[in-house]
Amino acid sequence: MRRLWVAAALILVLVALSSVHVIALGQITNQTTEHLEQARQALIQEDWEEAGILIEDAYHNWEQQDFYLHTTLRHTDIDTVRASFHEARAYLSAREDASECAAVCARLVNQLELILEGELPTLKNLL
Repeated sequence: MRRLWVAAALILVLVALSSVHVIALGQITNQTTEHLEQARQALIQEDWEEAGILIEDAYHNWEQQDFYLHTTLRHTDIDTVRASFHEARAYLSAREDASECAAVCARLVNQLELILEGELPTLKNLL
């Protein structure tokens, strides 16, 4: 009977840790996504300065969580997001095509949403 209680306690601990992870990842992706959406809107209006500030804030927010992200997520997902950030920053420095940079921001938002969706405890992810 004691083993049953230990097993149940371990399952509860794992569920609690998984829940904390999803909440923390949700906060990270939501903050980053918010900055990227605002940057996209600024790029649509061709406000390069504001877009640059917002993209740098989003990148800094993502990079601040680097250790946590590397210990909890697949490295390929993190590398894909980082590469997209570098692409957006390259468009910012060139200041040639605001629509391309806005498209990169939209792609980044999609990547972040997919990462969060992949961590949610849904039936689709369990199967």
